[in-house]
Amino acid sequence: MKTLSTAVTEIRGSGAYPSMLEALDADTVKALDKYEGTHYSDNAGAMLILRLDSSNDDMLNTTKEILAKRGGQNLHLTTDPKEAAQITKLRQDMLPAVFANGQHVMEDMAVPLSKLAEMMDYIKKVADQLHLEIYTAGHAGDGNVHPTIIWSKDIDGIPDEVQKALQLMFRKALKLGGTISGEHAVGMLKNQWNNEELGDDVDMIQHQIKALFDPMNILNPKRKIN
Repeated sequence: MKTLSTAVTEIRGSGAYPSMLEALDADTVKALDKYEGTHYSDNAGAMLILRLDSSNDDMLNTTKEILAKRGGQNLHLTTDPKEAAQITKLRQDMLPAVFANGQHVMEDMAVPLSKLAEMMDYIKKVADQLHLEIYTAGHAGDGNVHPTIIWSKDIDGIPDEVQKALQLMFRKALKLGGTISGEHAVGMLKNQWNNEELGDDVDMIQHQIKALFDPMNILNPKRKIN
């Protein structure tokens, strides 16, 4: 995963600006193969899906050279809209492919792009340590990481190991200079993490603003500002 993250940084620095840049870890690719009936995981680990809406031969060659230099395997380039749509569909079907494996919780912490590989490697470490199934995909262009934790449908509620994994991942994201939410906002599951990320002063100001505009606490209660 570290080489993949390095490749992403080099592609962006080369003057190629992908309009889509998505990373899928090896477990997620396997789940997609099972769901789609494909075979992408047979000879590969993580998958990087990128789209260049505007390019030339030099840009394409540079991108291919960077991926190859960083250990990219089974590189495939297409300009066929139908084939491109099929590849894009892999990323779009990531959620149903993973969710089919059991109960789940999906998160969306984000870290600086230079820390993306470290974050994804850490998530794998947490999965091994707590004996959990964690499938990770991410928006590789901005460091947004979506780990999805899966557990048996026969278990009521969220297992303690899952709660522990969430705590470890949130703290790691903050330690790396990231945030507990990159795009899906903060709801009831993690509103208690706002103080840890923003600090007591910001928390107090947010409560004061909410009290000013919502004195009866009827607007979106028990969410970000509880």
